[in-house]
Amino acid sequence: MIKNYIKFTFRTLWKNKGYSVINILGLSVGLTSFLIILLYLNYELSYDRWDPGLENVFKVSLRDTEDDISPNTQAPLAALLRENVSQIETATKISTDVSFEMPLSVEEKVISQSGVISADSLFFSVFPYKIIDGDGVNPLQKPNAMVISEEIAIKLFGQESPIGKTVKVFNSFDREVTAVMEHPHGPTHLNIQIVYRSPYETDNYHWQNWSFYTYIKTKNHISSEEVESAIDRIYYTDRLMKEKNITYEEFRKSEIREKLFVDAVHDIHNFPKYGNSNMANISILLVLASLLLFAGAINFSNLSIASSLKRAKEVGVKKVLGSSQAGLFWQFMGEIAIQCVIALNISFLLLHIALPYFNREFHIPLHLFGPSFSWSLLIQVLLCLIAVTIISGLYPAVFLARYNTTKVLKGDYSRGKQGQALRNGLIVIQFSVATFFIIGIIIVTRQLNYMQQFDKGFSGEQVLRIQALMMKTREDNFEQVRNNLLSITGVQAVAKTTKVPGDQFSDTSTMNFKYKGNLHRLGSVKVSKDYFGTLDINLIDGRLFTDSHPDQHTRSAIINETAAKKLGLQYAGGAYITYPDCDSIPMEIVGIVKDFNVLGLEQQIQPTVFTIGNDACMFQSGGAILVKLTGGDIGKQISAIEQLWKSIEPGFGIRYAFLDENFQQLFANHVRLQRIVFFFGLTAVAIAVIGLFALTAFLTGRRIKEISIRKILGANTVDLNFLLGKDFMRLITISVLVAVPLGWWAADIWLQNFAYRISLNGWLFTLAATSVLIIAACTIFINVLKVSRTNSAKNLRDD
Repeated sequence: MIKNYIKFTFRTLWKNKGYSVINILGLSVGLTSFLIILLYLNYELSYDRWDPGLENVFKVSLRDTEDDISPNTQAPLAALLRENVSQIETATKISTDVSFEMPLSVEEKVISQSGVISADSLFFSVFPYKIIDGDGVNPLQKPNAMVISEEIAIKLFGQESPIGKTVKVFNSFDREVTAVMEHPHGPTHLNIQIVYRSPYETDNYHWQNWSFYTYIKTKNHISSEEVESAIDRIYYTDRLMKEKNITYEEFRKSEIREKLFVDAVHDIHNFPKYGNSNMANISILLVLASLLLFAGAINFSNLSIASSLKRAKEVGVKKVLGSSQAGLFWQFMGEIAIQCVIALNISFLLLHIALPYFNREFHIPLHLFGPSFSWSLLIQVLLCLIAVTIISGLYPAVFLARYNTTKVLKGDYSRGKQGQALRNGLIVIQFSVATFFIIGIIIVTRQLNYMQQFDKGFSGEQVLRIQALMMKTREDNFEQVRNNLLSITGVQAVAKTTKVPGDQFSDTSTMNFKYKGNLHRLGSVKVSKDYFGTLDINLIDGRLFTDSHPDQHTRSAIINETAAKKLGLQYAGGAYITYPDCDSIPMEIVGIVKDFNVLGLEQQIQPTVFTIGNDACMFQSGGAILVKLTGGDIGKQISAIEQLWKSIEPGFGIRYAFLDENFQQLFANHVRLQRIVFFFGLTAVAIAVIGLFALTAFLTGRRIKEISIRKILGANTVDLNFLLGKDFMRLITISVLVAVPLGWWAADIWLQNFAYRISLNGWLFTLAATSVLIIAACTIFINVLKVSRTNSAKNLRDD
């Protein structure tokens, strides 16, 4: 029996191959899009779940009194918590420069490698990396120890055993390879390739050093709230009680918000308590993919209902021969399920074609059947198939199975207004989805154009960002480096900064400054004299830095507009600020510069203090050297800089990028979102248009004799187009009226992610609505025109 049903299904598909192709392809495209985003979602949710032991690992961060979040913590914090909190099994501190490409050398071989961190000896007691060679008990016990990944072992030593071999770091100190670790079988927020003990570990061990991330591992699986309660009390008692002069209970009841907080390691990438998360974009993509899949399923259901008259007589005959309504229902559901399985198989083929492009765009390794395959993913795919089958086929199957036998065999195929009402409702839903996508395309494109054309407040054109690997290059030898670069023809200006515009991992932390007896949280950026001139940043009041002793030794400061507003300053000169925590010598505010954006448009411009040198309070370094080029042959100038750099940092290749391109990388996620929304939008519109085309072709075909009679009585093409299209256009107008407020609401929510954004104007939504109506009108007109040009006499020959 099942074999006969399958044969009959394929015969029916072949007999109605036009509608079948439209149905199956529409579903396939929707399924492909949904499966890609499903794979992406599963990949993102698998971060830091590669070992069960990570369930008890937390990252410790600090929130201060003004809600300023510091992921960096003090060097002794890990030891304080490990020794005083009973719930903590162990704790470790690591350096924060995971993305920095560090120079490493073995004999004559030199590489620049990211994922290199320094850590204390307890790192592997917190993070359960598998040691596959060397010391598996305590690989970082030696003060000069280094643990490397399999990949680095091959890169540096080939097929030789690396254990006991020496690696030179920064061309300044040697580390001994004590173990080789296996790379995690899953994504991680810390893409670590090398862990080593720093030679400066003892010297840097003090509470003024905020250069570390702190991780703790609890003895048992407890909630983050319990962990926070325990560690916050210890931190307050040890570090803050003298300053606050109140008990911990009084401190927590007060309005002061300063406290330690933790993020479970597996939540850091997607659900951090503070900061940006990629889940917003993933959620948007998942919703869009679901809508696209829903549009394909609705298209399937709509065309099935429209073409059901062709099978009415079949249903009548089968009922006369004894088929029950339930039997017919399951037969039709089986046919639809087979079509859905065919669509799923086609979607696997499309997935194989589309995944490499998606992986390249998002820089991730997605595979449907690969190392990351799991049974849970297979169950998700099967549940998706079942859901699509039910959505696509439930009503068509019920609709067909309930045909009245007597009426059908008498030639009356009408089902009254029930079928028509559902069909119309599905058209409204389908075009509402299409309109929603068009609104999304317009809004995302407008916001992206706005971001790219937004006045950043500085000029990054022909400014080269050079990564200085050695601190000596950025600090002691900077003036010599600057003069050497300026000697190259075409180099107009050279400057340095600890906060480079456009850097993806820019420091957003702030610190206390005292002004007129009050504390203010401001960003602190170290620059050189020519920084503002190099980037063409406008001076609003006062002066820029000079070679004077106060300027060069941190006794003068320049602030931006936002900082001036926060301090209540209108003019520079005569106003002084100090570092209240570690330096009482005041700095005069000698200039106010125009606000300029360094972090992208998602965040407000920070109030910032710019100073030169490290002669006051805390030491700040890092960042990059900026080189302004002018005219001439840029390629020749870069070649000269590359040649010079060999003598500045011998043995290390130069790493550079143009600043405007560097800043453009901040928009990369939004550009990808725009492309995905554009693809999904065009696909949704195409499915809706193809469905509407097939539906109008079918329904106008049923009325071909009526059309012929009207033509004989004098109706022209315009009259026929109005007669046959008005009902459809009314439905599509309703769908537009449904989609516009939903689109406005969704766009408003998405735009809340940007500190600087476009305003939602009515004309944007009018444009989207008009586009949908024009597309639908053209689709209907093509079918009406085709039918109106047929031979009326031939159409009425049988009558």
